[in-house]
Amino acid sequence: MSEIPENKTIDTFEDQYQIKKTSYQKEIVQWIKEAEEELADLYLRKALLEADFETLLQQYRQLILAQQPFSTIAKTNLLEYLSYYLLEPFHSIGMQQTDHYNTWETNHFYVAYQLNEANHLVLHFQLKVIDERFFMEYIPLITLDMDKMEVTIAEKEVHTLISLWYSDKYLSRTQLSLFNQDLNRLFVHLKALGFDVLTSLLDNTQALSLQLISDFPASAAILDQIFITTMESEEYDFDKIGSQQYQVTLTQGQTMKIDIHENQTVLFIDSNLRKRSILDFVTSYPFLVPLFVQVRK
Repeated sequence: MSEIPENKTIDTFEDQYQIKKTSYQKEIVQWIKEAEEELADLYLRKALLEADFETLLQQYRQLILAQQPFSTIAKTNLLEYLSYYLLEPFHSIGMQQTDHYNTWETNHFYVAYQLNEANHLVLHFQLKVIDERFFMEYIPLITLDMDKMEVTIAEKEVHTLISLWYSDKYLSRTQLSLFNQDLNRLFVHLKALGFDVLTSLLDNTQALSLQLISDFPASAAILDQIFITTMESEEYDFDKIGSQQYQVTLTQGQTMKIDIHENQTVLFIDSNLRKRSILDFVTSYPFLVPLFVQVRK
């Protein structure tokens, strides 16, 4: 039997020992890196906790818009604190947190915030229905572009709100009016923060002078009911101004022109310089709503 050289045993032991130390060193370096990242994240979360709106906006741009890596907890904190500032007008109507990390509740509605694919902040609203047997989906109504500082309103969702009131009966007329007031207080606040709130159907600081197109022709039954309503009130009038054209004269010189086509109805609303939103208009003259919202049977 041949003997194992003594130096070979030592070399093997030393090699194994060095490998073990090197591996341990790598583990320590990794632990240090993770600890440093965790510490940096804690410092970031502390800074977010103490930040004002301008600082939070800057962090939003640097982290979210620039797609910098940071923890989910810090991201959740950033969006929560920022939304608290953005929704400040709702504090006076009982705004409080819910069990959902991205949702606030007020006396009148729930509002959830969520990032879209462009990393814009979208506000989804769910009004509290008058009958708890019904369920209303969240409506993605307002989008905030934190880079351009622009606020846009989803016009098609305004139509949804009107339908939920008039057609589905999920909401009351008073609810819709209060919600419109709450939103306009929010718009004023967002403008004060530096946002450009783009013109929308919800804005009650501008006169209505707009064209709406319904994707269905107004029926004779609808026109007959409008005629009856206007004839029963001295404040209204109904005139035929063309073969398929009509004009409804309302209070304070406001008018709605109706132009009926084969597959659609074109409406032109003029509030005669009176500042009001479309929600204010339709809740004031509900007998005109069937012209652009079909009643579900």
